[in-house]
Amino acid sequence: MSNELTKNSTFEATMPHPGVLLIQIVSRPLGVFTIQARRDLKTFLERAQQDHSARCIVLTGTGPAFSVGSNIREFEATPEWIEAARLTETGLNEAIELGPVPVIAACNGHALGGGAVMALACDLRIAGRSATFGVPEAKLGAMPTATGTMRLPFLVGRGQALRLMLTAQPIGAEEAYRIGIFDELVDDDKLLDRALEVACQIANVSPKAVSASRRCVSAALRLGYHAGLAMEAEITVPLGLSDDAIEGKAAFVEKRSPRFK
Repeated sequence: MSNELTKNSTFEATMPHPGVLLIQIVSRPLGVFTIQARRDLKTFLERAQQDHSARCIVLTGTGPAFSVGSNIREFEATPEWIEAARLTETGLNEAIELGPVPVIAACNGHALGGGAVMALACDLRIAGRSATFGVPEAKLGAMPTATGTMRLPFLVGRGQALRLMLTAQPIGAEEAYRIGIFDELVDDDKLLDRALEVACQIANVSPKAVSASRRCVSAALRLGYHAGLAMEAEITVPLGLSDDAIEGKAAFVEKRSPRFK
């Protein structure tokens, strides 16, 4: 691929459109992640804007799965390993939410366990109609950590979140959409095109405005209404005086498309 940026045993990255970075999870089976693979993806995401001028990222799987999370064969029943795994996975999910570039999860199949939590960390989740979502960790004597016990109730409320966690049963795409996990459903064969379409829409607006909106929303969800309001107050004036704001207003008056840097 001429636009290929990186390729390893876990993920491949390409730039199918200007400003849009596509990351495909290719590890087998079912998009599993080792600790090192999560570190590698986190590093790549953190450098995406600086190294590749990415303004939006689409994260998707291959074959029958988006990702089913951790590679169980790597598990070690030691405090050191469990804590290292938790910190690494939490770091990746935090990097997805708090990083400089919005991330769209294009859920093409099974989003389970750590893969489900990784999808929850993304800004938007678009799913194919055959996708499934679940947090089956209780079957293995575990729970959806790495921000999972926070993110799921934020989206669907206490009762629905605990139903999924305590029964460990996956749900189909239609139900996941109904209760608010997936933001949009499309036919399987249109999933990637739709995710890239939304990514292009994001990439074409002001990156500073996108960043400001994401920061305010995250602050409010994490720390409450007043923290979000304080973030708005902090950001509004600098954003209004930014090059993006000047260009956006000029383009509107001149009836042309804005050219954001």
